[in-house]
Amino acid sequence: MRQTIFLILSLLIFQVGISQNLTESDLIGEWEFIELQDENGEKQTKIPLIRFGRDMGIENVNRDSYVFNDDGTYKSFNPLNVSYGTWYLDKKTQEINLELQIAPDSPYLPSLKKAKIVKKRKDGFYYQKPVKKKILIYSKDGMTIADREKYVLIYKRK
Repeated sequence: MRQTIFLILSLLIFQVGISQNLTESDLIGEWEFIELQDENGEKQTKIPLIRFGRDMGIENVNRDSYVFNDDGTYKSFNPLNVSYGTWYLDKKTQEINLELQIAPDSPYLPSLKKAKIVKKRKDGFYYQKPVKKKILIYSKDGMTIADREKYVLIYKRK
């Protein structure tokens, strides 16, 4: 029964998310990460860490909060890290595309270049290929973003 309710709720969320006509201006501002929820709507602070189909232990949930600026730049931050980059909204897919900025003197740059996942821009910085964040539900004060398979991220506007 619980699975059926979740399936119906998921379909409803998917429909609501797709039917929204979001624009970049809807996202401008600061979005604070509140929690990660599982398919039952329960808050999770530790989840299985799986990479390349292998169990790698347990992940302590730590997701970024964001500041989206109207000039197409963003700041992402959590208790362990601060990053900057550019962003844009794909209106067809309702996905926020985040292009992480990499400094020219970053020790990781050679391996990122070798993997062909960064490009240099006129500003002298390198930018990573976009990471897509699918918006499932949006309101003026909050949004729900797809995370991994059975998890969603809950954000509130600050």
